[in-house]
Amino acid sequence: MGSKFFDQQQKLTIVEKAQEIGFKEAADIAGVHYTTVYDWKNKLETMVREAFLEHQPNRPGRGVKKITPDQEEAILNTWQTNPGFGPGQVRSHLRRQGKTISIRSIRKVMLANGYEPRQTKKEHTEPQRFEAGRPLELAQMDILELHINKARVYLILLIDDYSRFILGYRLVEHTSADEVTILVQDAITRYGKIEELLTDRGFVFYSWRGINRFEKYLEHEGIDHTHARAHHPQTLGKVEALNKRIKNELFRQKHFSTLEQASCALAQWVDHYNSKRPHQGIGGFLVPAERFHGQADKALDEIAKNCDVTSQEHDVERSIANLVLSPDGTITLYILGQPVMVKGGLYG
Repeated sequence: MGSKFFDQQQKLTIVEKAQEIGFKEAADIAGVHYTTVYDWKNKLETMVREAFLEHQPNRPGRGVKKITPDQEEAILNTWQTNPGFGPGQVRSHLRRQGKTISIRSIRKVMLANGYEPRQTKKEHTEPQRFEAGRPLELAQMDILELHINKARVYLILLIDDYSRFILGYRLVEHTSADEVTILVQDAITRYGKIEELLTDRGFVFYSWRGINRFEKYLEHEGIDHTHARAHHPQTLGKVEALNKRIKNELFRQKHFSTLEQASCALAQWVDHYNSKRPHQGIGGFLVPAERFHGQADKALDEIAKNCDVTSQEHDVERSIANLVLSPDGTITLYILGQPVMVKGGLYG
């Protein structure tokens, strides 16, 4: 069936009828998808009636593009499974399944089913964007304060700057230099040596008098410690954005009675974020695990061939060995995060 064409008076008549009998019913009678009628209704609400009738579409020759039932089902299933997704992320997720649907069609379906776009604030100045050049070159760390049954708890997050992969997290009742040290050490043992760590100047990360235990640990491990500029949250923008996402999508959506309950739900959220959720900050089609584990090119090639990459597992650990080049030219070999050779001579 070809595209359908309606003048503004016909659109108005269909919208008015939809408000009486329902959008899906009116759309069926008109022979269009209900999202199209919903779109006309929105335009009518933003204009006075006379302006709507006089409005001339920019491209009147295109007609109404039909959204198939399979496309609608795929859009709604993806969105219901991933309620935090916006239209762009739904499009990317479907593209990873080998399904190509325009973002305009996806947005129409979501808006007609209750999606409320986030209000974006206009930036007065464009912040300078920085990204590490490889996994583990730079990590970001931050602490988010939360409440479980009115009790205050803290989420410590450690992410890889290059891939946005969550290297580790701890949900604790009290913060300390020991807690953040354990988190960093666990990440190094599991994934390899971190070359540089970016944090704010919170008391667990930084001491205004001398040097605290965490700073001593980083110095001993040969990890450069960089501090975000005061009153400049953009420096830690990647981990700050992750904080906000976890808070909005998990802790504001579900009630937890205990720390253990929250930790279990958090583990599932982190696994989904790392391995199943396309990330807009790394191109929109890749998940953090693919970029972190060096699978980006392979995944993009398969996506380009319309292959379904969503069923693949990304539980591959990083190599047990990695080389780190220090600013002074020293090359150190690390095995499971522990230095074993420096400049060709045995370490220690």
